[in-house]
Amino acid sequence: MVPAKLGQTSVTPRNTAGLRGQLEQFGLATVLSFLDLERRSGQIMIVAGGKFGRVWLRGGQVISARIEGSRRINRAAIYDLLSWDSGYFAFTQEDLPSVVDEIGAPTALLLIDAAVRSDEAVAAAY
Repeated sequence: MVPAKLGQTSVTPRNTAGLRGQLEQFGLATVLSFLDLERRSGQIMIVAGGKFGRVWLRGGQVISARIEGSRRINRAAIYDLLSWDSGYFAFTQEDLPSVVDEIGAPTALLLIDAAVRSDEAVAAAY
């Protein structure tokens, strides 16, 4: 069952979730890699437990990210969202001319940075 917040997305011919699924099956890193490869523009909504995040992409590149109710934005939000291993995501393709690129880095670089941070956190735990 899809959480209510994802079920409430506006569904019109111009604004239809074209890709959705469970993070247990396809992690956010996989979804971002796919959308980068396809050079897609739009918004990914992620719901995990009581948390809700959004990632905006232009031409496959992550340009902005937020976690509602959190001070984490942009890179910090992406790193946090990439750690969510359960929940749901929905990507809606749309043009985002008014969304400013607040990240300024290729998606692949963000994914590499997130992997390094994750490895360092695991190493520090030992």
